[in-house]
Parts: sequence; C-alpha cells; structure tokens
Amino acid sequence: MLRDEDLKALAREKFHHFKTLEKKHQELDDIIDKMEKKAVLTPKEEQELERMKKERLRLRDEMMLLMKKAKEEAENEK
Repeated sequence: MLRDEDLKALAREKFHHFKTLEKKHQELDDIIDKMEKKAVLTPKEEQELERMKKERLRLRDEMMLLMKKAKEEAENEK
C-alpha cells in the first residue's frame, strides 16, 4: 500500500501540473497562517481570508483526485 508521500511522488511523475498545485497550495497556506495570526482583520481582509481558504481547499481536493488517479493507474500497470 502506498503512503501519502509515495502517492504525491507518483502524482508528480504522472501529472506535471501537480507540482504547480502543491506550490500554490503551500503559498496560500503560508499567507493564511500569517493572516490568522493578526489580532484584528478588516472586513475586506476577512473576505479575502475566506476566499483563500476556499481556494486552498479546492487545490487540496484537486491534488487528492490526482493522487487517487495516479494510484489507480499504478495498480492497473501491475
């Protein structure tokens, strides 16, 4: 059985845009962490934070889908 890190490596090999998704996800994660550490957010910042959280979740879902697809393809190659 493949672990998450193995699945990520497999997805990076099979799907070239997987790395881009990972990078964008990490960038959003860093920005979100920084914003959440602020004592007070303006209403505009709160809206932006929610938008970024939704985008981060969308990216994670897309990465999970590609990892699942990579796993299925690897199992079918056996």
